[in-house]
Amino acid sequence: MVLSKRLLPPYRRLTLTARFSGLLVLAVVLPLIITVVASEFSLRPTLIAQASDQMGTDASSHAQAIDALLIARLQDLQYISQYKAIKRFLAGDATYRDQALNEMAVGNHLDPHYGNWTLFDATGNLVLSYPGALDRGQDKIPLPMLARLQNHSNSLISDVHLDTRTQMAYVDMYTLITSEQNNLVGFGRATFLLNDIWTAVNNENSAAPGSYAMILDGNGVRIAYTNPDKTLTTFPAPLFKPVGNLLPVVQQQVKDENLYGNSLNAVRPLGDPSLANMQQDPNWPAAFNFTPATKTEDYQAYQVKTHVVPWTYIVLRPTSTITSAADRQNLYLYLIAAVVMVIAALVGMLVGRTITRPILSSVNSLVSSSEMLNTLASREQVTATEQKWIVESSQTALQSVQYYTEATSVAARKLDEIGEDLRRNWNRNDPRLAAQRLNEILSAAHYIEKVSEHQDKSNQSLGTAIRIATQVTDQLIAGATSASEASIQLQEVIRQLRQVVGGNK
Repeated sequence: MVLSKRLLPPYRRLTLTARFSGLLVLAVVLPLIITVVASEFSLRPTLIAQASDQMGTDASSHAQAIDALLIARLQDLQYISQYKAIKRFLAGDATYRDQALNEMAVGNHLDPHYGNWTLFDATGNLVLSYPGALDRGQDKIPLPMLARLQNHSNSLISDVHLDTRTQMAYVDMYTLITSEQNNLVGFGRATFLLNDIWTAVNNENSAAPGSYAMILDGNGVRIAYTNPDKTLTTFPAPLFKPVGNLLPVVQQQVKDENLYGNSLNAVRPLGDPSLANMQQDPNWPAAFNFTPATKTEDYQAYQVKTHVVPWTYIVLRPTSTITSAADRQNLYLYLIAAVVMVIAALVGMLVGRTITRPILSSVNSLVSSSEMLNTLASREQVTATEQKWIVESSQTALQSVQYYTEATSVAARKLDEIGEDLRRNWNRNDPRLAAQRLNEILSAAHYIEKVSEHQDKSNQSLGTAIRIATQVTDQLIAGATSASEASIQLQEVIRQLRQVVGGNK
């Protein structure tokens, strides 16, 4: 019997092996997916924040180092300004000249990055210098600096200059020098080279790929910039370039004091609106993103202001570098998920096939049994049908025999009656002939009666056989029906098993 095919839902069309593999893959990969999502929405911002904090720590440590360095050098200058020989020499006693020169030599040897030490009189004119004057043209205190010193009780630090001979940047540190009677007798100056500061800025590119740093002074000029030239034979293009237009008074000061090596290379702006706005806005955030001048990708910057001088130390790092750790982690998770998925799929297929193999074998056995049962049911149905036809024919024949038997019995009784009648009318017939006929009739009648009795017994036996054949036929029909129903149920079980293992037939 052929079962009608049903439409199966999509997941039921998959084999048990495929479904088992899919479940195993899902069970293994789902935690990885959750981890990736958690990494994207939780761990990734944390890593980015950590990178930003690292930049902040880097910038803060360098800014603190600059403050500490400048404070130490200012203290050197202030100690020297307290020496008695220097005070008396500036007060006009020329006999202290050599001793004052020796004291300046001691101060100059405190740090190898000192360029020279110089003494000026109260009007700002050069009086004495060790080891010699720098190549800066007329060496005297600029009038704006002189005015500030005369009205200031502490030391001052100039803007950045460039020594054209050594190609090194430096600053001038000024301090007041008073006599023993606390009268202003002159000024002391220590020229300090920015080698260590430039080295620290140049080493910033080793912190992370693409990372660099710069220092902006109070005028917005880049006084230090990470040099991409490892030989350090050339300057980086943005060095000594302001991030915006300089004020007219600052432009004049640059020319008058030859700041930033203006005589060698004229100072021209290299615009960077974000940094210019940062210089003007005191509430500018420490960490911010922008695309720097000369760069084509987005950078994250962290700025820290120094306290001794109005400088701003800025660490810059490509945003892609900051997020690279999180990106690599996500990539590794994706790769692990892919590898685990493949392994889980293979293991699932292997286990699934191991599980479905005995089921498929059972299905094949059930199919064979179902086919045999179906064949047997068909044969039994045919046999039962033929048997029923025979029984029905026998019943018809039995009815005919019973009819003729009853007719024979009736005829026998009739002959018997005729014979008795002849006997009673015996005197009116030929006695011998009538007796002979009569004897024959009686003999035939007795014979027919005996045959009838025998036929009646045969009819009873035939009736019993037909009754038994009828019962057997009913049992065959019931058995064939039960076999057919069992075959249908067995085929339904086979269909369900095939659905379990992925069959759709």
